[in-house]
Amino acid sequence: MSQLLTDPKARLALVRELLEGVSLAREPGEIQVAFRQLWRLYPVDLYVSASVRGLARGSYKLTRLIDTREAAAASDGGVSLYARMDPWRHWSTLPTYEGGLIGQLIDRGEPVVMRLDGLRDDPALGPAALEMRSVMATPIFDRGRPVNWALQFARAPDTYDDEALEIFVMVANLAGTATRNLVSVREAERATVRLRTQFEEVARVQQSLLPRTLPSIPGLKVATSYLTSDEAGGDYYDFFHFEDGRWGILIADVAGHGAAAATVMAMLHAILHAYEGSGVHPHLVLEHANSRLVAAGLEGAFTTAFLAIYDPSTGEFQFSRAGHNPPRWKHGATGLVSSIEEAGTLPLGVFEPLGATSASIRLEPGDTIVLYTDGITEAFNARREMFGVKGLDAALEECSGQPACVVDSVHGALYEHTRLRTREDDQTIVALRYEPTMRAALPTFDSAAGVLA
Repeated sequence: MSQLLTDPKARLALVRELLEGVSLAREPGEIQVAFRQLWRLYPVDLYVSASVRGLARGSYKLTRLIDTREAAAASDGGVSLYARMDPWRHWSTLPTYEGGLIGQLIDRGEPVVMRLDGLRDDPALGPAALEMRSVMATPIFDRGRPVNWALQFARAPDTYDDEALEIFVMVANLAGTATRNLVSVREAERATVRLRTQFEEVARVQQSLLPRTLPSIPGLKVATSYLTSDEAGGDYYDFFHFEDGRWGILIADVAGHGAAAATVMAMLHAILHAYEGSGVHPHLVLEHANSRLVAAGLEGAFTTAFLAIYDPSTGEFQFSRAGHNPPRWKHGATGLVSSIEEAGTLPLGVFEPLGATSASIRLEPGDTIVLYTDGITEAFNARREMFGVKGLDAALEECSGQPACVVDSVHGALYEHTRLRTREDDQTIVALRYEPTMRAALPTFDSAAGVLA
């Protein structure tokens, strides 16, 4: 046993060392290592801890039984001995006891100092307690109940007094609280890792539902960008090839983040790809999708969407908008940017009927349509100022209108605004430039996976 400290300054230094050790602990055993310093204040020849957590009345398990002479003789001062001990990980394999000295103390339920006349045939302590002549038993409370017990044994009689008991009651319960907090932190860390893995899996599934390659659409140049936030989200864009030669172009945004938003996005993908309506018109398709989402009863999981049907033979761009941000229209003749506000209604999944309508515009050569989600316009800078439609339109006016230039210009302006490479929300762009003299290249899009009807 170490020589006991009596000098007040040395005792204060020891307490500081103890508290520093507790603050650095990452495992329950390391907290026990830190509190080992108390053995230099009061003699401890045998340290025992017991627990009744989750056991029948009268039953207990030993979670530690340490001969301090053996610990002191260890080459590392007993540190590895303590660090290895994590009984809570092997709780089910620990033997259960009844009776004996520990059973009596637990049944008494109070802190106590006792003189011993020698413990023989104790069911839990066995030969380790034969030489012990005094004990100090300290209950450790959890939610008002003495669930765990710390017992200090000494070979000398009358080793402990009421002053020592008072100190150890406080210290042992502080140690118990620190241990419980540490266990909770470790459980939270493991849960976070599991959730992060699940989110990453959800994000991979979500992104697999987006078009694998861009379609070759007669008369249109296309560029897209999909930048994710830290969580799986609900942004979605898609292309649909119809038998009459027209093309459907969709962008949608499910409210919220995480697995729930990604699941609704997957539902919308399935609904649209299974659509078999009698007529393919934007408002009819959105009415059908809304009906299915409302029927699913996904409370609070609304979805904004913009669906257009483009006719390569005429340049007609027919569309319907369900609560989604109005697309931007960069006019090829002037370079000016305007907003497509028509045919707007509520988001999908809120009420039925949706009351959707369709409108149409006729594209002119060089016109560019830019579809986007609100992760673009609602991006904040350090002063909590939004990028906004003003920032988006300025970025579009700065570029040529070529789809790739649109994407690069918007990304550059966003970075200048936020100075961040991370995002609070998914940011999706679909840029379409009308060039009617451009013929379709060899197909690069799996049309079988994108047919509405």
